[in-house]
Amino acid sequence: MAQKLDRKQLKKPDEFQAIAGKAMEWIVAHQRPLLLGLVAVLVVIAGAWVASSYSSSREANAGGELALAFDVASRPLASEGPPDPGTQPFANKEERGKAALAALEKVRSDYPRSAAAQTALAQIGFLKLKQGDAAGAQAALQQFVKDAAREHPLRPVAQESLGYALEAQGKLEEARTAFAQLAEQGAPARAAFQQARIALLEGKPDARQQLEQVAKDYSKEPIAQEASMRLAVASLPPPGASAAPPIAQPARKAAATANKGKK
Repeated sequence: MAQKLDRKQLKKPDEFQAIAGKAMEWIVAHQRPLLLGLVAVLVVIAGAWVASSYSSSREANAGGELALAFDVASRPLASEGPPDPGTQPFANKEERGKAALAALEKVRSDYPRSAAAQTALAQIGFLKLKQGDAAGAQAALQQFVKDAAREHPLRPVAQESLGYALEAQGKLEEARTAFAQLAEQGAPARAAFQQARIALLEGKPDARQQLEQVAKDYSKEPIAQEASMRLAVASLPPPGASAAPPIAQPARKAAATANKGKK
């Protein structure tokens, strides 16, 4: 009896075969939807690869154009001597600055959402500030600080330059706020120094004390020397003032009488 049962059991398909058979039947019955789904997955994968490749290529092209803009900004002037072979010098700083701004703006226009375009925006702010266009620098730097990631290497420099742009326009309170934000970007010493410097410009009674505190708190950093130098300059008499107090009128008369007696 046991042998018969064993033989019957052997004649039956095992569990794996039964499941596999049913699966094959289901695949055959649904092969068209399965193929369409597989194609869709492959299309998504291929699209992601193409997008990644396109993005990398686009960033590389943007970086190359930014490098050309930097080259324009560093090109020599005709007055600085013979240029390198193949280099066309600029007639003056104004011409060079105008060409550099145009090249940087082209990077932003050609690759608006690239990392190079963001860097170009910061450079536009720096260049405009250097050229004396404080309002233009403010607009560019504010936009850069707003859009740039917190870890962007130019962010602290742009933040401080924004403070200078506001200061150049006489917006001292806004400049103080801009400088204060340096502390949030990893530059607390610069933030303290710049706020103390603005207080000195405003004639605040505690401005010198603030500078002294900066020199004390950051004594091992270069900013301490800047604070000390600013204190030394603040201690100098105003331009046109006499270094020595004027001689009193009676003393002048006595000196004149003594000179007559000698004659």
